[in-house]
Amino acid sequence: MKTLSLLSLVVKNNLVEGASAHWWSQRLSAFFLVILASWFIISIGNVADYEYQTIKIWISSVLNSLLLSLLAFTMIYHSSLGLEVIIEDYIHVKKTRELLLALNKIFHLIFFIIIVISIFFISTRIQ
Repeated sequence: MKTLSLLSLVVKNNLVEGASAHWWSQRLSAFFLVILASWFIISIGNVADYEYQTIKIWISSVLNSLLLSLLAFTMIYHSSLGLEVIIEDYIHVKKTRELLLALNKIFHLIFFIIIVISIFFISTRIQ
């Protein structure tokens, strides 16, 4: 009887659908992280030396700067999803949980903006 009422509560509140979408989002972002991290390791490994000017030239390539931004977005998105799970699982006070979830999204968005601006300035800076 309790199992049936718990199941009806889960279905009624769409908890399964939300959890499933979150689970798939984490798996897809992890998959793209493997691909993009592999590209990054191979691509940066082919750079002759690791001085600022050489890396600046590497980042100045449109493809490299776009893929680097995509890698940053995927890493930050995956990190945000992971912290969201931790917050939802271990913070039991509703107001605190909601505050931390909002701060999680805000800080991750700020980090992404800083990274993209940094990539842009490094790739377009004239010396």
